[in-house]
Amino acid sequence: MHVAILKKPYLDAILRGTKTIESRLSKTAGPPFGRVEAGERVYLKQSAGPVRGMATAEAVFSQDGLTPRDVQAIRRRFEPRVGGDDAYWRGRVGCRFATMISLSDVEPCDVGPRYRTQHMRAWYVLPNDADPVREVRLKPGAVRHGYVPLPRNTPTLQDATVTLVLPDGVAVETDSYKGQRFRWRGWRRYFDEQGVGPGDRVRLTVVRPRRYRVSFPDSS
Repeated sequence: MHVAILKKPYLDAILRGTKTIESRLSKTAGPPFGRVEAGERVYLKQSAGPVRGMATAEAVFSQDGLTPRDVQAIRRRFEPRVGGDDAYWRGRVGCRFATMISLSDVEPCDVGPRYRTQHMRAWYVLPNDADPVREVRLKPGAVRHGYVPLPRNTPTLQDATVTLVLPDGVAVETDSYKGQRFRWRGWRRYFDEQGVGPGDRVRLTVVRPRRYRVSFPDSS
């Protein structure tokens, strides 16, 4: 899981969908070079501001030992999706390392992981257990019988009573049934109202310890 620090114009462009690749060119092999893989979550934080979005790293291109000619080749290949102007690319002619991250599933969000900031660092690589978002995909049986399985590797959800805040603001308390699914069985109403079907995600976002906001990001 990652946190990318971006200047406001670039972050705005990602959220609008006009910038679909986050480019990181540098003179040293710092993060995200060699540290990000396809399928990993990236939180998008505005420089000196809040977390404003989240995305998935759909594909990653990396290259080291860059020459100025290599940088120009990268520009020709990726520029339409990066959105940098001439000044941006001129400022990276002397870079030796490139990481180009294609972003998918971009959406606004108002929460992000906690981490210790470091001066001038613009990318953070964090363990998955720091992620405030948990997701599970519903199998046909779960939709048919009206239940939600627990996300994998979530001992807090397995071993304690938690509060779920549903999309309409209703809060329910529940624990787990055999450590496999939420014991509460009122999901069918929300599946119907939100148009949730097999393969769709149920997202649990930590509001505070043992309290989660529930959403259905794939709902119609």
